[in-house]
Amino acid sequence: MIHFKRAVIMHFTDRTTETTRRCLIASLLLVTAGCAKMPEKSQSPTHDHLALGASSAVAHSLLSVPPAIKAEHQHLHQELDAAISSGGKTGAQASKVAAILLVHFREEVAYAMPPLGLLEPIAQKQPVADNQARQAIQMAEHLRHEYDKMLKEHRAMTVELRELAAAAREESKPNQARFAEELIMHAQNEEQVLYPATLVIGDYLKLRLASHVEP
Repeated sequence: MIHFKRAVIMHFTDRTTETTRRCLIASLLLVTAGCAKMPEKSQSPTHDHLALGASSAVAHSLLSVPPAIKAEHQHLHQELDAAISSGGKTGAQASKVAAILLVHFREEVAYAMPPLGLLEPIAQKQPVADNQARQAIQMAEHLRHEYDKMLKEHRAMTVELRELAAAAREESKPNQARFAEELIMHAQNEEQVLYPATLVIGDYLKLRLASHVEP
């Protein structure tokens, strides 16, 4: 948490007036205030931000993100935290990546990923409760509506990640360079597989509810 806030504050120091900088810092503190009460050992900057932002959106969700995706996201959060903590150009560039991911991951957890939790039971022809199906349909439609924006965020993130990889190589930080490349591949996997899968799940469940046919 401390590394993330310091990195973001430093990023704006040379680019804003004193008044604007104070407003940015105040906004950051408001966003992160809820994480301050969490145990120290659980405080991974980007992971805490994601948990805070997503908690209200999925508190009453009947669906859950598949464990494998949760584990992958947690790994990426830890790697990003390490990149920020490494300092130098790499740390500064990693903070730019984090600024994009803060909102992007929160949106994914809110509506892009939970419907994927139904993929396995659908494939195994297991029953899906109507209320779960309706929620998955709603989330899938939300993703469809936000699809172009999500892809635009991926493009912006990829630009920053390539800069991160270049900075890491320049500073002889191979782990951070590898992380940047992994995150680019992660975004491509979402675009080519996970997002389309969520849309297909929504369409399938919509048809199933309309026809009242069990899988």
